[in-house]
Amino acid sequence: MKVAILCGGKGTRIRGAVADAPKPLLNIAGRSLVHRLMEHFAEYNYKSFVLCLGHRGGAIRDYFDDADVPSDWNVELVDTGEETMTGGRLWQVRDLLQEPFFLCYGDALSDVDLSKLVEFHSGHGKIATLTTVHPRSDYGLLDLDGAGCVRSFREKDVQQNQWINAGFFIMNKAVFEYLNDDASLILERQPLEKLAAVSELMAFKHDGFWKSMETYRDWLDLSERFKVNP
Repeated sequence: MKVAILCGGKGTRIRGAVADAPKPLLNIAGRSLVHRLMEHFAEYNYKSFVLCLGHRGGAIRDYFDDADVPSDWNVELVDTGEETMTGGRLWQVRDLLQEPFFLCYGDALSDVDLSKLVEFHSGHGKIATLTTVHPRSDYGLLDLDGAGCVRSFREKDVQQNQWINAGFFIMNKAVFEYLNDDASLILERQPLEKLAAVSELMAFKHDGFWKSMETYRDWLDLSERFKVNP
C-alpha cells in the first residue's frame, strides 16, 4: 500500500514561532515531522510514499535530496500547487495510487496501530476509513447550574463524548468518484460529507497518542515527547 501525505499547507499560526520552514519540516527532537511520520509507516513495512507538495515545496524537495532516507523507501514528490486545497491535491496524485492507499496529513503524528487500521478497513467493505480521536480541550471545562454555580471543573480534559477527524485515512480508488480537478476542493467538506451521506465512510477509533502541529505549544509538546521516547 502506498502512503499519500498532504504537505502543502501554509501553517500560518505557527510560522515564524519556530523556524521559517513548512510544517512538515519542523524539527521534532532531531528529525523532521514528516520524516517521523514516514518512520511510523515504515515500522509496519509501508515504505512507498507520495508527498503532495504546495507551500515551500522546494524546501521539502531540498530536504529529501539531502536527508538520510533509508534505501528501501520510495519517495515521490509531486507539486500540487501553492494554493490547492486538500481535495485538489489528492486528485492530482490519483494515477500514482493503487487500491487501497493510506492518506494522512503531513503535520500530525500518532502511534495508531496501522495493522488494526488496515484490518478494520478491509473488514467493513466501504470506500473510506478515517481515524478518529477524542479532542482535548485547551481550556478548563466547567459544568454550571442555572444560577451560575460551578458544579464541576476539569482542567484541559479529554472530551470523551466527542470524536474528531485525526486523518490517517485508508481509501479505495472509488473515492475519486467524489473528487474532481477543482483546486479549491476541500476533501473534508463536500467529498467526505457525501461519503458519509451514502454510508461509505467509516471511523477507526484510536485511544492512543495523536497530536496535530497547529501552534508553538504543539511543537514544544511533540519535541518533548520524542526526546523522551525517540
